[in-house]
Amino acid sequence: MIIDEHFAARTARELVSAAKVPEPGVLDGLVEGMKDNALTAQDLVLDSFLLPPEHADDVRGRLAAGSVLVLDQVSWVKANAQSVNGMLDEAALPAPVSPATAKAGAVEVAGVLSLLSTRVLGQFDPFAVETGRLMFVAAAVLIAERAMDVDPRDFRMWVALHEATHQVQFATAPWLREHMRTLLSGAVSTRLTMPGIGGIVDLFATLGRIVKGEASIIDLIRDENMRTALDEATAILSLLEGHADVVMDEVGAGVIPSVRRLRRKFEARRDAAQGGFLTNLLGMDLKLAQYRDGAKFVRAVRREVGQKGFSRIYAEPANLPCTAEIHEPQLWLDRVHG
Repeated sequence: MIIDEHFAARTARELVSAAKVPEPGVLDGLVEGMKDNALTAQDLVLDSFLLPPEHADDVRGRLAAGSVLVLDQVSWVKANAQSVNGMLDEAALPAPVSPATAKAGAVEVAGVLSLLSTRVLGQFDPFAVETGRLMFVAAAVLIAERAMDVDPRDFRMWVALHEATHQVQFATAPWLREHMRTLLSGAVSTRLTMPGIGGIVDLFATLGRIVKGEASIIDLIRDENMRTALDEATAILSLLEGHADVVMDEVGAGVIPSVRRLRRKFEARRDAAQGGFLTNLLGMDLKLAQYRDGAKFVRAVRREVGQKGFSRIYAEPANLPCTAEIHEPQLWLDRVHG
């Protein structure tokens, strides 16, 4: 175990403000509603993928095997510690992780995640368990919808559509989990062997500075192969997020009356917010511009070859776009579709 999950949760319990925990009655309604929204969103998103019937049946089976969790902030911190342990290959680390180091790393992770726990609305976690977990942070959802003054029912379904798209992406391409795990685990393992980063505690201490906007360790990487891997990971994340943005708006238009207002309000909020845990871990700056780049790529490809032609992206790793192709979709079309 690289991160002591229980110690991370215990530490987070000391850091998370009790004022941000929803009232019991509000929390019960939110939990029930978000779980229902997630299941509805899965069906709507899967239909939008236009998969052949036999493939769609396989995807439904994988979706059914996954779980939907609506968590408080402390539970979300623990869940992400589990995700880190599932993502990283302990055998690839330069030295075994001792129990004391796992606890020290847990303290650093809990500090970072406690800061993010009121900004991250939800996420799909493909790493902690093979079937994947769709997670929503109850307090963060309530804080966001109140701050933006939007219709709660519409907003919660809109958020569910975005995260369910990620769940369907990974269920459609079951190889994507291991592909991303290899890229991300290699990136973190390399950072642990870089000059100035002596171990898992130093890594997450540096991560804490990144979240606060005090540092960026992407520039410390000198290895060309690792820079290439990070570039590939960035392109994939831009694709996945851009595709989710397109789906949540297109599918949302049919089921969410205020979808345009939600997009306008949310873009302003997200543009001012910092990235999520995973992108900060990698030192990536996945701000609004990169979400837009990914969405532009998706729309451009579908204009040329339709949804079914676009779906070839999820057929095999070789079909994933690189950064240059994200910015120039015709390059991807020429390479994959000839």
